[in-house]
Amino acid sequence: MNGQLHIREAVLALPSRPVRADLLCEGHRIVAIGRELEAAADAVVYSARGLTLGPGFIDAHVHGGGGHSFFTDDPASVTAYAVWAPRHGVTAFLVSTLGSQPEETEAVLRGLRPAIGGSGAEPLGFHLEGPFINPACRGAFHRRMLRSPARDEYWRYHEAAGGLIRQVTFAPELPGALDLSAAIVVSGALAAIGHTDATAVEARRGFDAGARHVTHLFNAMRIPHHREGGATVAALLEPNVSCELICDGAHVAPDVLRMAFRLLGPNRTVVVTDNLHLAGTDAVEGRLDGEEVQVSGAKAVRSDGTIVGSLATMDEHFRNAMDFLAIDAGAAFRLCATNPARVVGALDRKGSLERGKDADLVLLDGERQVVATVCRGVLMWNSDPGRLS
Repeated sequence: MNGQLHIREAVLALPSRPVRADLLCEGHRIVAIGRELEAAADAVVYSARGLTLGPGFIDAHVHGGGGHSFFTDDPASVTAYAVWAPRHGVTAFLVSTLGSQPEETEAVLRGLRPAIGGSGAEPLGFHLEGPFINPACRGAFHRRMLRSPARDEYWRYHEAAGGLIRQVTFAPELPGALDLSAAIVVSGALAAIGHTDATAVEARRGFDAGARHVTHLFNAMRIPHHREGGATVAALLEPNVSCELICDGAHVAPDVLRMAFRLLGPNRTVVVTDNLHLAGTDAVEGRLDGEEVQVSGAKAVRSDGTIVGSLATMDEHFRNAMDFLAIDAGAAFRLCATNPARVVGALDRKGSLERGKDADLVLLDGERQVVATVCRGVLMWNSDPGRLS
């Protein structure tokens, strides 16, 4: 059990308005919020004067970072990422992964399962971005990784993951996809539409079959046309569906992000990174699924120009969300913490600054740079040791 951590004189980025206050953590929970709180004599005190305090970022769609990839069966890679991610404000995440063949996917899920719930930024479960996606919109995924939607195959993955699959991305227009969606919902995971060439009608059928989320809206899906809006338009108009936005400025143009946000609003927008292992490194090239990829600004691309993932870390996405969408810090924390917590099924204990919730916190300076990150009451990253006493 952790002792007490007393964060003093921070500006709390609450949904209603910023408030100057103290926050007290004990063990892995927030136990008090208020002015001039009393802490135990042996409490660790962090002076947060001049800093903004918000709930830690939750990355619901990430494949790795800091040189650590989730396309492996080695849990050490997830554990290493969980130690690295807090320097960018991340306190929880889904492990987005997939194998080349069903047997490999099962092995990956079984291998990585022991890392779920580990220390540092908390791995909350798995996101299968496939294999039940449309080859015409496969994006970074090789054709050999793709499969026709099959309930039985999905249940094999569910068993291999020990029931820890939290999200599955599928293309609703494929034969068997609607039955698959029903199975995903029954399993307790989030059914998400993505990597799809669906028409608007086909996308709505997916929503009717239980899909409540869209994976990286605009990317790897039918381009909207004024005579056929496809899954993009269907999702924007569906009030019960949340949508991921990659806010790196490369995957989607800022003005298109603004348009989407005006339709989605602050409750349906989920900012994700879609980061690869190259994110946060100085690498100029690397490999993904055996193919060489090049670093190009905030993205990684294949030789043919296909974008295969983002390299902008979660704190960059937070800053971009504020700038691109013209929102304040309180709204940006909703997009980067509260909404992701709801999507992954962890809102009861994460995603907001409330007494009784996990002490997952991030402190930002005036330039919105990460100064410190607390994961379940443990100070995992601190760039300013002089604030500790």
